[in-house]
Amino acid sequence: MRFIMWTKQKLWYLETKRFIGSIIIALSGLLLYLDKVLLLINFEGNQAFGFPDYTTFVWTFAQSIAPIIIILGGLFKPYIISYLIPIYCYSVQIAWILNPNIRLDNSYLHAYALGTCVGISILVLLVKKISLWRKQQEMLKDEFQQETKEILNILKSKTLSES
Repeated sequence: MRFIMWTKQKLWYLETKRFIGSIIIALSGLLLYLDKVLLLINFEGNQAFGFPDYTTFVWTFAQSIAPIIIILGGLFKPYIISYLIPIYCYSVQIAWILNPNIRLDNSYLHAYALGTCVGISILVLLVKKISLWRKQQEMLKDEFQQETKEILNILKSKTLSES
């Protein structure tokens, strides 16, 4: 009974840890829109640290710190699907960097971002499949080598017992 309780507690802990990691990963992607939220609520800071305005500073700072937050969130072993949020947000950011006149409600922008997410997901699945296939091939190779050694040992012992 204790083992079942311990297992349930451990499982709850691991799931909670993964959920928190997933939230951190999602927030790292959403952090990229902090400058737009500040514009929406008309918040303007006093210090722009050499940038033209405060929102440009916040945007640049968020772009810089988001990968660090992604790495920290990754330490919690988040659900893989949570990485799609920062991928989507960074895809939109790249489109905005290349063409700042694109509006958020542009359907091509979202199609591009979704396509990037799908493409990266397919790439991750492909790499996983190849990795599993390689592991399986290595296991088969090891099994073959082990069986070959066993057969050789049997043949050696038979040869020695006959002579």
